[in-house]
Amino acid sequence: MRGVSLDEISAATRISTRFLEAIEKDQWDQLPGGVFNRGFIRSIARFLGLDEDSLVAEYALGTASDAHVHVATQRYRQMPRNWRPAAAAVVAIAFIVVGGVAGYHRYGSGIAARIHARYLAARAGANSGATSSQSAPPPASNPALAGLSLKLQAGKPANVKVIADGKVVFDAAVQPDDVKQFDAQYNFEITSSESGAVSLELNGQTMPPMGTSGQAGSVTLTRNDLKPATGGSH
Repeated sequence: MRGVSLDEISAATRISTRFLEAIEKDQWDQLPGGVFNRGFIRSIARFLGLDEDSLVAEYALGTASDAHVHVATQRYRQMPRNWRPAAAAVVAIAFIVVGGVAGYHRYGSGIAARIHARYLAARAGANSGATSSQSAPPPASNPALAGLSLKLQAGKPANVKVIADGKVVFDAAVQPDDVKQFDAQYNFEITSSESGAVSLELNGQTMPPMGTSGQAGSVTLTRNDLKPATGGSH
């Protein structure tokens, strides 16, 4: 209804489109997890003018219910076959939990469904140029192309995750004055529980902040984020 695209949300919240698409499809295993997920949901809700606490509560209810179903199923599989009364009780609990999940998906996720519909409508009306730019492969055709070097310096305590060329190279807490260096060929995906806690340099160039201070943030850096060199040849 508002004509908001994933690119617009990504630019405003500094959350990569890859994570936004995972949130659309309830693919929570594709996200960093923990405080990152809640921070993402709050940032998106704030940008769209929705109730942050309501969406976070729905997310917590959904993920908690999924975890309960998984635990109940595992316990049922481990029970000896002659424990029929206990097995029946576990099955009954599983049905109750599944019913709760079904009720959540039918009634409690209405807001999330409307957001999803808006995303799909915006993406359907996007021009072909935007689509091709998202799906363009990394510039791997030139073997002489220099790699990427990321320098991450912490100013505050935070939980940070760094993905280089699709591989997790760092996922831990950082403390003030910590300095981390990473290398990649095509891109970096950086996620922090506190956007203002870390500063980033790509190939020696200072990158803009990941997002609003005090909120979780995420950014994808590629060669396109580098400013062209100025001056004559050396």
